[in-house]
Amino acid sequence: MIFQNLHPQSRIWLYISPEKIDNNTQNNISSLFNDFHEDWKSHGQPVNGQLKFIKENLLVVGADYFPDGMCGRAVDAQVRFINKINEEFNLDLLNRTNIAFVKDNSIVVHNYNNLDALIKEGSVSKSTVYCNNFNTKNSDEIYLPFGESPLATPFFS
Repeated sequence: MIFQNLHPQSRIWLYISPEKIDNNTQNNISSLFNDFHEDWKSHGQPVNGQLKFIKENLLVVGADYFPDGMCGRAVDAQVRFINKINEEFNLDLLNRTNIAFVKDNSIVVHNYNNLDALIKEGSVSKSTVYCNNFNTKNSDEIYLPFGESPLATPFFS
């Protein structure tokens, strides 16, 4: 589980930053998240949300489980928060062409459009550890072999 204090079915969003997010920036983002979290509501109920940094390139937002799902306004508010972070800290968290792999215990970020070349040169294989930004639930695995990812099918079928 990504967040130990949230229900396994809690909603999560994993964002990839091509640039490392230093400790000072992480602290500032965490402070802004605390301010955002105070007013975050779904269906009029407070959202028990959490923010977590994994290594220096991954940011995960979690929202505790709502049996009827989160309302669209709550999801939109979370995206607006990430957009604000992007602008304030000059990050690229909403770029869904960012893909991340683990290499030598560090996160390496590439652009999806370069994936074919990375596979051909041997930098990425079926067994390369992939950071799964297709996660939607707290119980989902962040790391998996690239060959098991939704992106691998066109390359290894």
